[in-house]
Amino acid sequence: MQFGVKPQQSAGFLGVNLRQERVSLADGDVAKAINADLHSQPGTLVKRLGRTRQFSTALTDLLIRRLAKVNNGRRYQVAGRTLYRDQVAILTGLSGNMVTTLQTFRPLNDTTLWMYIADDAVMRKDNGTTAQAWGIIAPTATPVIVAGVAGSLTGDYRVRYTYIRKVGTALVSESNPSPVSAAVTLAAQVLDISSLVPSTDGQITHYRIYRTAAGGNTYLFDQDVAIAAVSATSTQADTALGGELETDNDGPPLCSWVFEHQESLFLCRDAANPHYLWWSKRFRPDEVPPDNFLEIGNPNDPLLCGLSFAGMGAVFNRLTKYRILGNVTSGFTAVEAPSHRGTPAYNAVIKSEYGIIFPARDGIFMTNLSSVDVELSDAIEPLFFGETKNDMAPIDWSYADKMSAAVYKGRYYLSYVSTASTTGEPDYMAVYSNDTKKWYFYTHPVRSLLVEEDVDALVGGGQSGRSVVLEDGSSDEGSDVTLTVDTKDYVGEEGPNTPKIFHRVRVDADTQSDDVSLDFYLDDTLRHTYTFNSTSRVSRELPLPEGCLGYRWRVTMRYTGTARVRLYDVGAFYLPLGAI
Repeated sequence: MQFGVKPQQSAGFLGVNLRQERVSLADGDVAKAINADLHSQPGTLVKRLGRTRQFSTALTDLLIRRLAKVNNGRRYQVAGRTLYRDQVAILTGLSGNMVTTLQTFRPLNDTTLWMYIADDAVMRKDNGTTAQAWGIIAPTATPVIVAGVAGSLTGDYRVRYTYIRKVGTALVSESNPSPVSAAVTLAAQVLDISSLVPSTDGQITHYRIYRTAAGGNTYLFDQDVAIAAVSATSTQADTALGGELETDNDGPPLCSWVFEHQESLFLCRDAANPHYLWWSKRFRPDEVPPDNFLEIGNPNDPLLCGLSFAGMGAVFNRLTKYRILGNVTSGFTAVEAPSHRGTPAYNAVIKSEYGIIFPARDGIFMTNLSSVDVELSDAIEPLFFGETKNDMAPIDWSYADKMSAAVYKGRYYLSYVSTASTTGEPDYMAVYSNDTKKWYFYTHPVRSLLVEEDVDALVGGGQSGRSVVLEDGSSDEGSDVTLTVDTKDYVGEEGPNTPKIFHRVRVDADTQSDDVSLDFYLDDTLRHTYTFNSTSRVSRELPLPEGCLGYRWRVTMRYTGTARVRLYDVGAFYLPLGAI
């Protein structure tokens, strides 16, 4: 080695930092990382895994804006204004507001795990075979009662009936009651009931008949009658009647956001009452009493989303967030979180084992709803403030509703629309490693994200009618992956004010027999490009052309292909001017 020549090494790559100038970055920081996995092997630049198609055919509607799955394997996709089950359209005419959420739930006494669908146009549930109404509409026909043959009933009686759904012999859900019949006086007779009008709702299996005791005003359970019948006869003694009729079995209001909490389904985004949070009866999601709501905040800042976390409910609006305390028995109350920070990106609010993670105008934050928010995005903060940094375009906040997020295998994924997007659809994905606490970026064009725990897969709803499995395979649905990484600017131990003559570049990499390009920059000017190729991990020194005089250097690694190429470190050899 020439006397006085000094080496400087760039290694230990961990993540992107957009807050500092290139020359001020810490060791381990890079200025830019697109499609490099910096989590799997900390310190090494590795080309990310690809994405594969989950189904062989594409949906007619191209933008998949919501994904969900039932544990028995049924997959649901919301695309455009249509709901699909395993690629087959089962519900059309969803709201033009383009907000639809789905929640699995098994009601008490039911044997089926249902998917409940909340939308501003229709409220439905699906059992994997048939999409049915969420809730049961009450009968409108008045029953007719008359005195029957000799029996044991004496006195004045009235009758009402409901529609119910039974599984086997067990009641699962019930409507509100019919109008009250006229009174009939019996003298040691039975009570004949007619004019029972069957429901057109296919989920209804029976009528449930309620009757007063002699001279009473309370309606008590008498009997269930198969829905095919149009009449019934009541013979039970007054003392043999059952439980009291419920008159608060309303169906759900039109809402576009649903989540499960404390064995009830909670609803928000009610267009008629935008600051209301509704909840169903416990274990009975089809029945939402008209008094089961909280007014939270005011209509000028409507509730946008909600979820359940660590035994608490949580709801967000644009300006702030609330934790929901209490239970069905004692009632619920809303308490504003200490940090008054809400979110415009309601589709990207998710929970993790550490807390609820959500995007805000000033970054990505985590909250437990009881203490101040914790920022996760300090290193990439310029993207949230409209700044282009290191050729990374900022977030386009006009499309905040198109953000989506997921937590998968120690990483947080946030898909977003940048100001460089030409389609108004997500073009970048910011990835945060919980191990290294660092960020890097992918170019997956996905509108929605879902973790399928049963098959250990991170799934994205694409923009071409396809669901794709991320972190899978070596290519992007058969296409090459383009990797670009910019190191920080290095100035040597002499600092940025000492000129240097650069002689060689050293690279330690494994390119898997593919060509990788290394661009050597000196004072922001490209001075030389190398094509590097190896069949295994090797270290090579590559000469620079004469006259490479400057103050600071960096390297850009470029690769397009499907190999899992790796860069372990890169360095430069230089001679400070004035050295002997």
